[in-house]
This record gives sequence, structure tokens and C-alpha cells, in this order.
Amino acid sequence: MIKMKKRLMVSMLCTLIFSMVITTILFIVIENHEYIENMKQTLKVNNQIIINVLKNEKIDNHSSFFKKQFENTLTRETLIDKDGKVISDSIAIEKDMNNHNQRKEIQEARKSGTGYDIRVSDTTGKKTLYFATIFKDGYVVRSALTMQTIKGFEDNYFKYYIIITLFSILVSIVFALKLSKSIVDPIKKLQYTTSSIASGKLDKRVRINSKDEIGELANTFNYMADALQSTLKDSLDKQNKLEAILKSMDSGVIAVDTKYNIIMINPYAKKIFGIKKDIIGESLIDNIRDFELEDIFKSMEDDYREIKILWPRERELRIKTAYIINSSKKIGKVAVIQDITDIKKLENMRSQFVANVSHELKTPLTSIKGFAETLKYVDDTENKNRFLNIINDEADRLTRLINDILTLSHIESNSMDKLEEVKIDDIIKDVCYMMKTAADKKNIKIEKIGDKVPSIWADADRFKQMVINLMDNSIKYTNNGGTVKIGTMLQDNNCVLWVEDNGVGISEEHQHRLFERFYRVDKARSRSQGGTGLGLAIVKHIVLGLSGTIDLQSEVGKGSKFTVKIPLDANSKNENI
Repeated sequence: MIKMKKRLMVSMLCTLIFSMVITTILFIVIENHEYIENMKQTLKVNNQIIINVLKNEKIDNHSSFFKKQFENTLTRETLIDKDGKVISDSIAIEKDMNNHNQRKEIQEARKSGTGYDIRVSDTTGKKTLYFATIFKDGYVVRSALTMQTIKGFEDNYFKYYIIITLFSILVSIVFALKLSKSIVDPIKKLQYTTSSIASGKLDKRVRINSKDEIGELANTFNYMADALQSTLKDSLDKQNKLEAILKSMDSGVIAVDTKYNIIMINPYAKKIFGIKKDIIGESLIDNIRDFELEDIFKSMEDDYREIKILWPRERELRIKTAYIINSSKKIGKVAVIQDITDIKKLENMRSQFVANVSHELKTPLTSIKGFAETLKYVDDTENKNRFLNIINDEADRLTRLINDILTLSHIESNSMDKLEEVKIDDIIKDVCYMMKTAADKKNIKIEKIGDKVPSIWADADRFKQMVINLMDNSIKYTNNGGTVKIGTMLQDNNCVLWVEDNGVGISEEHQHRLFERFYRVDKARSRSQGGTGLGLAIVKHIVLGLSGTIDLQSEVGKGSKFTVKIPLDANSKNENI
């Protein structure tokens, strides 16, 4: 008991001392905070007085005015122009002072009207509070006042200090009384915890940190409870880790027992097969009605299989199965399911692209080879020139095709040659001028309409190519005497660019495929006009590179309208023109 009493008295004394120290520090901090706030208010009023004087009186020499008016005051006054140059200072020589635009109080004043900072002055070498106020034309008036290092208590705060000190003493006494109860409370805790563990709550422990006999008893009791719970805890940890891994997998996992009842299924597998309820313990066949999947689970072999399912949506799956073995006994089967639908689509697209490229390259090469061989047997100049012109045209078409393929590949690789401010209106003017010759050949009128729009941060050459391709497409498929319109506008923080014509139009069945590589509505007409079938595909990828969208509205016999929307992100260096 003597040991406990000593611990009580020591604890009480330490608590009291600690409370007194904390209370003292707290009051000093509070008073110094108020002291600083009073200084700031004083300097703010001082700045306003100076500003009023500067506004209302004509002062020829600001430097001499400041030194004369404020040389005997406690405050230091400074006048700074919009470029950060010190115009006047009450104690320092202005030409020897550095540019002040990087000073914290000056920066804050230019942002919000006023600003302050506390630092050691380069001029006086003392800790100083600076307060700056901005007025006309970016000029700033700054007042400074040397600070006391530490401020003690004032009379008006002393009574609060006494009150809080007495409160702290009271708290210390209460704490000491509670400490005395620690002799009885641990015994009660032991009794309660023993009852809890006996009722099945194995996680209950006695929380006693003392190093006396009661603390040793509690530690022994907790050790016994830990030993009892350790096996169960390890099992639960393994289960939780397995569940976390299965939930985070981008592959489906299904495990069944020997009777094909589901013993485990992860969320991704549920998503693949459209399962929204808990099916643990239920039959696999009753919940996933797919004969191929059933055959895979019933198969005696462990191997990769690929199947196609039609519900809840069409997917292609790759499935790997393996037996679950416990003590050399097969107790079930597990399947890992991968959704390879997108991979298959990419493979098909790659095959189609290679086939299309081969076909498109083969056609002009065949023509060139055929006419080149024919030239061997042609003697008259007229036919020779005609064949040479055909060879030249096919070579040009081959060059355009290769260039478009390279351009498309470059864009798809997300490679940006340069980033710069793109003034959309200037780009449109240049493109309209470039396309005028082609339009004049068909007596097509080009009209530029719409509003002025903000510039964007992008690759100017790519953006220009996008506009050229859209204009070229409209001119090609607009009849003689038609009209092609290009316009811009700002809509819902999007820069909208559209190209509209009154040409032949596109039927609805072709519209959704128009941006595919090598897709042509009229192949014969497209080739005759020099098209490669990649122009609109290039446009689509440029738009996607700008995080934009492209939309098509068209009607056969009335024309087409392509609309590009590019979001204006404030963080992408976009600026208004």
C-alpha cells in the first residue's frame, strides 16, 4: 500500500506541475497572439492614413516626405511601386534596397488587398512585423514595427490565469483520486473479462498497464487468452487475405465441390455471368446455365479452354481449371476465368487492318507494274505519256496512302511533336484559303460563320490537319455549285467546331462506320477523287487526343454536318483570345 501511495503522490505532483506549465504557456501564447493582432490593426490604420495623405496631397518628393514625417516615429514606413521598386523609406536609402515583389506581405497585398509577415529585418536586424496595403496603380504602402521577443502577462489576464490554475489543481486532485481506485478496478476488470471469454467473446482482454502485482496477474491472464485465440485468428487472417485477393482480381474465380455446389465465387465472376445474389452452397448448374462451362467442370482434364457466352452479354472467355486437393484427395475444382472479348476484337481489327493495308497497297502497285510492262511494247508518244501519267497518279496515290498510314500510326502512339497555343480562328482562316482552289474547281462556296472562341493548348499541325480533312471531305462529296460552311462557338465550356455541306449525304446504315480505317461509302468515287479511306479515321484520333468528341448528322441528298467538341480545361493552359 505504501508503494501505491508513493505512486499516487508522485503522479499528483507531476500532474500539477505539468498543468501549471501548460497553463502558463497557453496564456503566453494567447497574449502574444493578441499582441500581434493589435500590432497588425495599428499598422493597418497607419497605412490607411498614409494612403489618404498620398491621395489628397500633392507630394513632389516622396523620399524626403517619408523621412521627414516618420523619422521620429516607432514605425517604419515604405512606399513600393507596382514593379516592386522602393520609392520611399523612412529610415533606409531607397537605391540600396532590393526589389520587394518577392516579399510575402507584398504578394499577399497584391492578391487580397492587405498582407503581413513576421521576420528579421535586413535593415535593422530585429524581429519585425510588416503590414502592407495596396492602393491605386499597384502601389503598396507598408508599415513595420519591431516586436518584443516574449510578452508576459498583463493585469487583465492575471485573474484568468488564477482561475485556470485552480482548475488544473482540481483536475489533478480528481486524477489522484481516480488513481487510488486503480487498486479495485483491475480486479473488477478481471472478473468481467473472465465472464466474457467464458461466454465465447475470445477477443476480450484486461487492459492494465501497471507493473505491480495486479498488473502481473493481468498479463498472465491475457497471455492465456492470446494462446486460446491464436489458432482461430490465424485461420481468419488467411481467409481475409484470400478474400481480398479474389475481390481485387481482374479475373473470375469459381470453386465447386465434388457435387458441383459453389463453395466460392468472386465479384468479377458474378459480373461476367450476371449473378447479383449470394449463391454460395447452391448448384453451379442451376445458377450458370451454360453447357460448355458445365462440360469444363465435369472434364477430367486440367487445361485452357475458350468458350463464348451470350448472356448477360456476348463475351469470349478463356478458362483454366485445376483440382482442389486436400491430403491427396480431390475435394473439388476451381476455375480461373479471363474475359478475352476485347483481346479478340483487337486481334480481328489488327487482321482487318493488315488485310486492308495489303489490298490498298497492292492495287496501285499492280497498276504501276502493269502499265510499266505495257510501256515496253508501246511506241507512239501519246500512249506512252498517257501510261506515264497513270503510273504517276498511282504513285501519288500510293504516297498519300503511306503518308496517311504513318500519320495515323503516329497519332495512335499518343506522340505529340510540339505543344503550343492554337488560335482556332487563325487555323480556320488558313484552311479556308488553302481549300479555295479545290472549291473553285467545283464552283463551291466556302462560308465561315460563328463566334470567336478561346485558343487551346495542342499540336497546331495536328489540329490543322483535322480541319483540312473535314473540309476536304465536304468539298469532295458536294456537287458543283454547292456550299460548305465552317463555324465555331462556345458551348458549356466546350469549344465547338463544325463543318456542314449540302452535298450527297450519307445513309444511316453507313454513318456508324464512317470513322473506321479504309471504310468508304462509295469506294469507286472515293478512289477517283484521291481518297485513301483514312482521312476521317485520322480526324477521329486527333479529336480523341484532345479529349474531345465528334458527331455526324447526315441525310442522303441534303448534306452532312460534322461537329467537334473540345473541352476547355482550366488546367491545360487554355487562355481566352
